[in-house]
Amino acid sequence: MHRTICKIFLVTSAFLFSLFSLASPKETFDTQWQMPQFKLNEEFDWIQTTSGEWVKGDLIALYDEELEFDSDEFGIQKIDLDDIAWLKSKGEQSIRMDNGTIYEGYIVIQNGQLRVTNNDYEKVLNTHDLVSIASTEDKEWDLWDGKVALGANFRKGNTEQFDYTLTAEAQRRTSTSRFVSEFVANFSESEDKETGESTKTANSQRLTAYYDWLFSRKVFFRAADFEYFTDELQNIKYRATFGVGLGYHFIDTSRMKWDITAGPSYQYMVFEEVQPNADTGKVDDTSDSEALMIGTVFEYEIAKNIDFETKYQVTFVSEESGKYLHHLETGFEIELTNDFDLDVILYVDRTDKPQPDESGELPEKDDYRLLVSLGYEF
Repeated sequence: MHRTICKIFLVTSAFLFSLFSLASPKETFDTQWQMPQFKLNEEFDWIQTTSGEWVKGDLIALYDEELEFDSDEFGIQKIDLDDIAWLKSKGEQSIRMDNGTIYEGYIVIQNGQLRVTNNDYEKVLNTHDLVSIASTEDKEWDLWDGKVALGANFRKGNTEQFDYTLTAEAQRRTSTSRFVSEFVANFSESEDKETGESTKTANSQRLTAYYDWLFSRKVFFRAADFEYFTDELQNIKYRATFGVGLGYHFIDTSRMKWDITAGPSYQYMVFEEVQPNADTGKVDDTSDSEALMIGTVFEYEIAKNIDFETKYQVTFVSEESGKYLHHLETGFEIELTNDFDLDVILYVDRTDKPQPDESGELPEKDDYRLLVSLGYEF
């Protein structure tokens, strides 16, 4: 009796085990997942990040270990070189290495190596020695990019006031040089409802431009530095400054950058109003001076979509031209969408020795402006 029960138990167990074995998807555990293979569209540059994401678009340029990439889907993206696992260019690029050597050709970046290929040679280089990448295409537009931002304030009612600030930036970059230009216009006007008289409370414009030659990864030569400034309320009809300088990258990491530049310059200024000379009675509304400019730029990536930046410049001139001229820009750039940013920037200008106007009144030494504007990158 016991033997019969044991046989029935063994047969039943074997049957159930076979049944469950056939029903179990054993092959799903034995098969390993493989990354799908797809053909890359040769009309685009391609990037794969270290997180495994693929992006197609147009490679703009690489400077300071940061790559600018224009994607139709995501807009202009800035990607740290350390975050790039794989890159392939659709066309020839110009590459500058730390020793000053320049190569041109199609590029592939993978596993910390940069492969440059053209009809004459194929080079394998270390990305740690890479200074810059720029396009060699015939289209001049491919070398340029920029940004426009506008901030405005309108008031109606007991007080009628109109304020606006316009900023525009443009830069052209090759593997050996960069040209950067920036324009800032600030205007504010209020109207007295009883008298109907308008009063300007701000009216200034500043245009800066400089041309840098990239000597090495750390050192660059500022071959030309120009600034044009006008401010009616500071009694400055216009002020032009021309100079040269030498720059150095003190900090250059994926999240933090700090540059400093210094060099001699020449400044020429025309005042809005001046007092006549006490001895001759003549009016001399011009002033020129030799000068020394020292500037610094600090950038820090707080988060993926939030950047902090500070620009500071001091110019040493004669007492008739103001003695010490300070200019500070500091604030945050917050990425909202693919191409649009929200900028919050504080501007501070200080003239240590301002010149009195025709009536003898001295302008204030310090000017402060807090700007909140919407910017578009192109």
